[in-house]
Amino acid sequence: MTELEEKFSEEWMKKEKEAQGMEGYNPVRNLKNLQERGGVSVARRALDRNGCSDNFEILKKNNRLDLSMEVLIVKGEYAVLFEDNEVNQCLALLCECDYFG
Repeated sequence: MTELEEKFSEEWMKKEKEAQGMEGYNPVRNLKNLQERGGVSVARRALDRNGCSDNFEILKKNNRLDLSMEVLIVKGEYAVLFEDNEVNQCLALLCECDYFG
């Protein structure tokens, strides 16, 4: 894992922990996956499977999309870790939700 991939994973874990107290939000499985597989791998799997992160709807409902995986992926420094179509998928989803960072 590169230094940038580690930084992405660490920032995502920090966001997961911050969201932990939200009603209905359960980061336990995701934190374990992030530690075992790394954030880039976990993110790609979520995008392939669901088109978004597991807790995206809960974050949306609580007006906290700033804590989402999708926001991290479109962030300039981390976008290079992903394919253009993955970044665009996240950007489109965030725009649909009227989230513009």
